[in-house]
Amino acid sequence: MNSQRIDQAVTEKRALVLGEVDSSTIQQMEEQLGLHFSEDYTFFLKQYGAASIEEHEVFGHAPSTHLDVVENTIQERNRASSLEKMVVIENPGYDGILIVMDSSGQVYEFNNQELKLIHTSFESYLEDILN
Repeated sequence: MNSQRIDQAVTEKRALVLGEVDSSTIQQMEEQLGLHFSEDYTFFLKQYGAASIEEHEVFGHAPSTHLDVVENTIQERNRASSLEKMVVIENPGYDGILIVMDSSGQVYEFNNQELKLIHTSFESYLEDILN
């Protein structure tokens, strides 16, 4: 993953990040959600924790805040059982749309109980929102 793009966005004040997450915390998060994160999402968590990039809020490790991936995923799974094997990484806040990711890192738009592939990796998703 190209961390330079995120670092540049932080320097330019187009992004805010919460900070590093250790491996044991990431493992606990995976256990809580019952799946493994992709390598690129794990890297993101280790380096940045969670991020607000312009109008996008990328969920990660942020307990007791609206950016927490575990809390958001559990909440949305309670509403839609079809998200059982997914992680909610963003809630754009309109029309009930969620941005979700599977354990391989593929990113989907979830809308009306349907999944539409929008990126083949978490890294690709981040690159898109950093443009």
